[in-house]
Amino acid sequence: MGKEGCNLYLNYRPNRMERRLKKSQLQVFQLQRTPDVQDNIPATVTKPQVIKAPAGKECNMLRQFLCKPPCDNSKGNFKLCPKDWQLHGNKCYWISGEKQTWNDSRDDCRAKDSELAVLKEEAELHFIQRITNGAQLWWIGLSANFSTREWMWVDNSLYTGDKEGLPNITEVERNSCVMLKGSKIISESCSAVTKWICEIETLMI
Repeated sequence: MGKEGCNLYLNYRPNRMERRLKKSQLQVFQLQRTPDVQDNIPATVTKPQVIKAPAGKECNMLRQFLCKPPCDNSKGNFKLCPKDWQLHGNKCYWISGEKQTWNDSRDDCRAKDSELAVLKEEAELHFIQRITNGAQLWWIGLSANFSTREWMWVDNSLYTGDKEGLPNITEVERNSCVMLKGSKIISESCSAVTKWICEIETLMI
């Protein structure tokens, strides 16, 4: 375990309620624990329970249960990702097995309470390259705002590839969205079909 605490990759299925727990409530997962729990080794999680109790004591107990060897009791030692998602930094990533248009891909991510991937750091790009083996084309959360002639992320921020260590893109065209292929970012019609990548913030406990 590193000095930053324990980052465990757990299989759980979140919903809107779970990510908006009140401070007086604690989400407790019933775990099928293996003898030696290590980083990024999945643990099986059954249906979660919400206990109406002061979070502090139970949260510390849960951290000690999940972390081996025991970690400190500071808040936020664990980063949890949903089932079939992959952890990197403070985000979880999901890669599709199907092909859809950019808009349908975004709708699918939103149905998962997530968004198409927003890649604002070179390290994120390298991680995505690794988990996709740098192959095929993948929709990411970047599309053209034709009225302003600018590329916009789905979080409404401007694309500044040169500052983010990411590739430059071609001139903005109407109905253009962006695909990722390896280290290249490609402008394509939003009606084209390809696979896609969703991202979501980790659940911290």
